[in-house]
Amino acid sequence: MKHLYFKFLPLFLFYSFPSFSQQEILADSVLNKYAITAGRRQLHLMIEREQKKADVVDGQYDKMISIDEDFDHTSIITNAVFTKTNKTIAYIENNETDDMVKRKYLGQVIDNLKTLNYDMNDGYIDMAYYQELFESTYQVIRGLHNKNLKPYVQNHIGKVMYKLLPIYESDAEATKTLMEGMSDKYPEILIKKLTSISNDEAADIVVRKAAPRSPKTILNFATSTAKERSIVRRNQDPYVQNIIKIADEAKTPLKAIFFIEELNKGNITIEEINKTTEDPKEYFKKMIVLRQAYFATDLRKTFDRELVHESATYVSAMNELHDQSDAVRFKSVEPFNATELYYIIVYGSDDLYTSSFLGCYNRLLSRIKPKSGFDFLNELGKDKFRTFLRLCANYNTISSFLGTMSDSNKNDLMKEFVTGLDNTLERNLEGATDVANSFGSIKDSTLMQGIIETIYQNRQDADAKRNERGFKIYDILYSMLTLSNDSLSQKFDIPPISVMPYNQLVDDSGMVSQQVFFYGDKDGKGVFNSFVNSFGAPTWKVKKSENWVTITSLKGKPVTIYCNVPFDEPNDEFAQNALQAYLDSMNIYPSVLIHRGHSYHLPISLEHINYKHKVVILGACGAYQNLSEVLSRSEDAQIVSTKQIGVGKINGPIIRLFNTYLLEGKDINWIEMWDTLSKQFPNGEMKKLFDDYVPPYKNMGAVFLKAYHKGGLTEE
Repeated sequence: MKHLYFKFLPLFLFYSFPSFSQQEILADSVLNKYAITAGRRQLHLMIEREQKKADVVDGQYDKMISIDEDFDHTSIITNAVFTKTNKTIAYIENNETDDMVKRKYLGQVIDNLKTLNYDMNDGYIDMAYYQELFESTYQVIRGLHNKNLKPYVQNHIGKVMYKLLPIYESDAEATKTLMEGMSDKYPEILIKKLTSISNDEAADIVVRKAAPRSPKTILNFATSTAKERSIVRRNQDPYVQNIIKIADEAKTPLKAIFFIEELNKGNITIEEINKTTEDPKEYFKKMIVLRQAYFATDLRKTFDRELVHESATYVSAMNELHDQSDAVRFKSVEPFNATELYYIIVYGSDDLYTSSFLGCYNRLLSRIKPKSGFDFLNELGKDKFRTFLRLCANYNTISSFLGTMSDSNKNDLMKEFVTGLDNTLERNLEGATDVANSFGSIKDSTLMQGIIETIYQNRQDADAKRNERGFKIYDILYSMLTLSNDSLSQKFDIPPISVMPYNQLVDDSGMVSQQVFFYGDKDGKGVFNSFVNSFGAPTWKVKKSENWVTITSLKGKPVTIYCNVPFDEPNDEFAQNALQAYLDSMNIYPSVLIHRGHSYHLPISLEHINYKHKVVILGACGAYQNLSEVLSRSEDAQIVSTKQIGVGKINGPIIRLFNTYLLEGKDINWIEMWDTLSKQFPNGEMKKLFDDYVPPYKNMGAVFLKAYHKGGLTEE
């Protein structure tokens, strides 16, 4: 490595050696490399190795780190890794005199590079973060040397400054300044590291600032036996003291903590809180009232989480009683008014069985009267109305809900439904996905034309404002409504949604493998027997094993179907796992997964989905609600599901026709296949049931998500 030192000799001659005074030396390279101790030389070599790791990430050692062929991003990272890092090293060696201080600072430089390399290997780099990290490392070290760090920290409060805290925590003023600012911005980060804050005054600031935003965390500390208990209880802030009062006097502190704001304002007493928390229905009603009262504050998300939890109690009760009379099944929700039923529906949306949704919806509709649905939603401030309308669309009740209002109100509501999707409170894609999912359920052509026009206008507005995220959302939605399936696939570079190519379903041996999940309740056993008996000579061979049945084609192209035996619960799940273990051990990876069973069994089947599954057929009631879960496990999967009731008399024909295509070695043309199936159910009740089934080319929410993520934009 000697040549590395000598190559800096010409530059060295232009500088005099540092006099080791407080005078600051701003050089781009180390002036006296011979003064570097052996121990620090090892740290320098570690830095060099990390720089080389970063350099080679684009395949070339050239001190130029190419990032997605983007000139600006390449310049930012290259400058951080080489120019700024080398300048920081030079500053440390040229200005500091204490060997341990130098080691400490060099250790931070190494940590910076290692963190960057980890993220680059993971495929994601936050440009702004790393630009700030490398620059701030240099500036913090300068501030410490010059004993004027506090102003810099004050002007750069954030996650970067918190990451650098270990190198300047000995500076009490700078540390207090950071804690004061971070407690405003990120109390949830600091409060979890309370015991690591050595400065008592700074720790007290964190507790005081974090309390209104993370009251449950402060409560947990106040009731613990850990070190945090004494830190919290010594705090004299009135808000903190009221949390301690809840910890000491409330009968159920974890529920009482949701009343902290009201207690702090003097609007309620501990005795009144205890009375409310002892009555589950009153507590649920009060949570709704408080959420509305604090809708615009940080506490809204806290109330959201609690209402999801509380709603689940009622949803579970309705679901578990699915085979009981309505009087028994819906007894727990009978006392609730329309508003309370609405929140059970929207907060319990992920778990509601189809019949549970319909039972709540019908009760809600009757209790809204004589008001219209439009007036009802207005009274709620349109809170979660997109979720509600999406559920109505998914369960084919949107027409009846919109039917409660005038044409003008109906049009206004649906325009609002599709407006502002890039700027929701949650800043996620849920609203846009809800809109996409509703497209197939809106039958009113005039209403649909208004939706298309509104989406187009939003698209144009976003384009004019250079709102990349907004334009992306509305461009996809508009394209979904105006382009053919093939054109849509081509425009957004997503797999075709109307056809599943046969060659994507076969494995290396030319076999199409399927895995079918059955469950051990009475219905599941009956469906299993019917399913297996539908296969036989001369086209199929059926082989029974202890835990599963293997069905193999004797004619046509090779197809193998594996079905677990539906033993009495919980042994049915044991059989599924035994089959899964066998398939894994034999390196058999089915490209088709089929769920046969009630919707309450569906989560177990979904756990088995992986990226190799190309077709997923969910024959359960309301399985359409699980599209996002399927796509999170296999992003290119094509999904068949139903919005309402799944029945064997429809699931059977779908699977039989699907297998006919496979035996003939044909691509699965979903449009052609659905046209054939529709002729088997031309009218009556069976037609209504079949119409609730959704083929892949009509899974609009799935299409939207695929198109959005193919475009390179990601959600936080």
